[in-house]
Amino acid sequence: MPPATLFNYIAKRALAAVGGLFAVFACLILLVDLIENLRFAGKTAGGDFSLALSLTLLRGPSLTQTLIPFVFLFGCIWMFHELNRRSEISVMRSAGLSVWRLIGPAALIAAVAGLVLITIVDPMSASLRAQAEFLKSRQQGDRQNIVQIFDDGIWLRQEDETKKLIINARLLDESRNALEDVTILRFGMDNEFLERIDAEQAYLSGKTLELHDARLRMAGVTEERFTPIYAIETSLTANNLRERVAPPESVSLWRLPRFILLAQSAGLPTVRYDIRFHDLCSTPLKLLAMVLIAAAFSMRPTRSGGSLRLAAISILAGFILYILSEISTALGESGFVPVALAAWTPAIVASLFAITTLLHLEDG
Repeated sequence: MPPATLFNYIAKRALAAVGGLFAVFACLILLVDLIENLRFAGKTAGGDFSLALSLTLLRGPSLTQTLIPFVFLFGCIWMFHELNRRSEISVMRSAGLSVWRLIGPAALIAAVAGLVLITIVDPMSASLRAQAEFLKSRQQGDRQNIVQIFDDGIWLRQEDETKKLIINARLLDESRNALEDVTILRFGMDNEFLERIDAEQAYLSGKTLELHDARLRMAGVTEERFTPIYAIETSLTANNLRERVAPPESVSLWRLPRFILLAQSAGLPTVRYDIRFHDLCSTPLKLLAMVLIAAAFSMRPTRSGGSLRLAAISILAGFILYILSEISTALGESGFVPVALAAWTPAIVASLFAITTLLHLEDG
């Protein structure tokens, strides 16, 4: 069989197996998410099926993206097992082809898929996920605290029945629950400007934002008014300020480096964003490792009862990889290990394990 023909044959089988399994898994996860969104819509005023469907479609790409490594693992296990069951692998091996030659097409597809996933698919899914989060917050009427990070620090919009506030702070000091270099613009419900308040320090205390040594300027008044302490009612706390920042899943690979720098300069924790950045970068290696593990489990000669054993091993492998990934992420978020090491460890460990197994298989 010519090399090009062999490559195309295995590549087509791999694409069919991975694509088919992805379609099945995606339908299942979208159905589960739709049911969850229907429950959410039923608990909110004005919620209906169209809202639930919109949330599901917006969240779908991000949710299904997390399935990709396991789709490659189980899809390639199935593909290699079918080739092995029909003795095609034995024939290819007897013709002098190495294990690496047989793995090559699927490995190349995995690496290319990983690059496409992080450079094209993830930015689109992150944007859609951000729209879903905004739509969900708006449906809940939770518009009072919307946080954005720019070059000049943290920007927060707060809204209630009587006023609208736009708050800008250069830095959040978590140790003191304080905002530094604060500017607050207050508007009426008809968007009429009412006053501007500037202060060097503002402290979050209960449901009050206390501005120390505040300077006030009312609309239509040229003179500033000074007051030692100026208190504003707010639902803002240091914890929900962090929570209101865009979740890591809604920030794409291209935006993450600058977002991390801006968040660090604003005093916000960035460990989750660091882990996501390195996790995305490791995706091609992770998918490649899934193909190698699939080959290591399913390229041995088929014996009686082998299908059941192979299914059990593949499920166990997926479970172990998931647990390893979760433990590694938890260690990274807690600071016990460097973030880069925590994100890359599952892919590296899986690759080394699979390569060792395949070398043993190749050398007999």
